[in-house]
Formats: sequence, structure tokens, C-alpha cells
Amino acid sequence: MRIAIVDADLISRYNHRFPNLACEKISAFHKEVGHDVHLETDYGKLDSYDEVFVSKVFTDTPVPDWLKPTDRIHLGGTGFYFDKAPKLPNEIEHHMPDYHLYDEFIAEEMRKAESLAVIRGRQTQFDRKKFLSKFKEYTDYSIGFTTRGCFRKCPFCVNQNYDRVFLHSPLEEFYDSSRKKICLLDDNILGCGNWRQIFKELIATNKPFKYK
Repeated sequence: MRIAIVDADLISRYNHRFPNLACEKISAFHKEVGHDVHLETDYGKLDSYDEVFVSKVFTDTPVPDWLKPTDRIHLGGTGFYFDKAPKLPNEIEHHMPDYHLYDEFIAEEMRKAESLAVIRGRQTQFDRKKFLSKFKEYTDYSIGFTTRGCFRKCPFCVNQNYDRVFLHSPLEEFYDSSRKKICLLDDNILGCGNWRQIFKELIATNKPFKYK
């Protein structure tokens, strides 16, 4: 089966530089069961796939008017549904992310930048390391949630359906020891009674970690 993964924010938001975790988990699950998975950065190529998974985080990210959910096309994420976004199936939600989903995209961006430098006669000034630093969240970080939920119900937030903070994933569910750093997406880590134990496990990795 041929599977297309579409990160809508990546396509339509200028200089968007953060991986879509749901896309990475969907990709990993389908690769594990033997499907042929591709990250598509063009809506015009989706007809050739058996199934298409489109995700977006931001509500103001534009998508084509014809893009509607069907038996073949699946839409998800807060960008489409805000606080009513359907949850991923358990076997996908708790799957190790595919941290290589964006590799070809990054390589292509590098090729474009190097070609542009040649055209402008600046190839000797092109700094590959500096250019790749824009993609550090894709290449350097293990990313995930150790907790979910919040009790504050801020009117701008997608977490208004929750009344508490609760444990979501053990660190090993998304931690890749080959990656340099860890990025946590928890909504309100200090609202969880287990926050000290979570910090203890994070510190034990000897990897820098941040909350985003």
C-alpha cells in the first residue's frame, strides 16, 4: 500500500521549521507494517496514493478548498478541528516517531540552497552547517509528550476539554539515544503530580531538554 503523509504547515507556512509529531508517528506505524510511505510536499500528487494523511497544527494554515475527508483522505490535528481534533489510534499515538520522515525534504532544501548560491556566485560563502541549523528540531531532537492536559481552560487554548494533567507516555516511548537533545511538548508539566520523577528520568539521559 502506498501512503502519503502531508504536513500542511510545512507546505503553506513560510519558514515553518518544526516537525509534525502526528505525521512522524503515522509514518512509523505504516512503515512497520510494510507500507510504502512518502512525505508529500505537493497537493497535486496525492491521486497516486492508496491513503493520504494530512495534518496541521495551526488553524490559519491554508489548504486547498477541495481537500475534504474521504475513505482515502484523512485529516487531523488542531489546525483542522481545534479542540475537537480526533485522537490518533492508540497503536499510533504510542508508537516511536519516524525521525527520518523529513530527511529527503531537508536534503532537497539543501540542494536548492546550494544551487542558488552557485547561481549568485556565492558558493564559497555557503555555510552548510549554518543552513542545516534551521532544521535542528528535525535532526537533533527526540520529541514527545510525557503528560497531556491542563486544568486552566484558557480561552485561546486547545486543552479546554481537560480538567487535569495526566501521564501520557513514558520517556522511552519517543526517546532516541542517538539524538543530541530532547524536546517536550507537554502542556502543563508542573500540573502533574509526577513531575519530579519525569525530570529525574530526563536528567538521567544526560541530554539537554527543553519544553516547547
